Amino acid sequence: MKKLITLISGMLLSTSLYAAQECQTDIPRTAPNTRFAVSSNGTVEDLQTGLVWMRCPLGMTWDSSNGVCSGAATLHTWQSALTQVQSIDAAENNHALHQFAGIANWRLPNIKELMSLTEAACHSPAMNGRAFNSAFAQAELGDLSTYLWSNTSAGDGTNVWTYSIFNAETYAYTPSQEFGVLLVADKN
Repeated sequence: MKKLITLISGMLLSTSLYAAQECQTDIPRTAPNTRFAVSSNGTVEDLQTGLVWMRCPLGMTWDSSNGVCSGAATLHTWQSALTQVQSIDAAENNHALHQFAGIANWRLPNIKELMSLTEAACHSPAMNGRAFNSAFAQAELGDLSTYLWSNTSAGDGTNVWTYSIFNAETYAYTPSQEFGVLLVADKN
């Protein structure tokens, strides 16, 4: 009996920590599918803001034949994220993401740009499910890659704003913390 209770408790706990995207039907969509132009090259254009986003966070790879992100997102300190962007944009580094989708100037988004992705009707993730379907489809509570670095300092400048795709909240963290990175570019 004790084993059965332990097993059931474990199952309930695991389902509460891992959940697919859930959306409320009675809340108007703030980031509907019509707002995004999804491309087979691994990018999505936000027609409202004019920004172009990589569909996969750093560490994951765009699989164009299946139209999904594969692999696992990597964690970066804020300085490491900035260094990665410089490496991606520099031609001499031969980075695999250099000129990804024909775009030369990828960057870390500011916190307002990250917040613009919020789908208020949904959580786990609180983003448009079609635009970022495979990148965050299996978001888990506590997964640090679901917190995304911004380029925006917080308060006195000793912390940096992050955006949680799980629940669309923002948090200020020290730059030494490790989180995920989703890159953006201005439309060419």
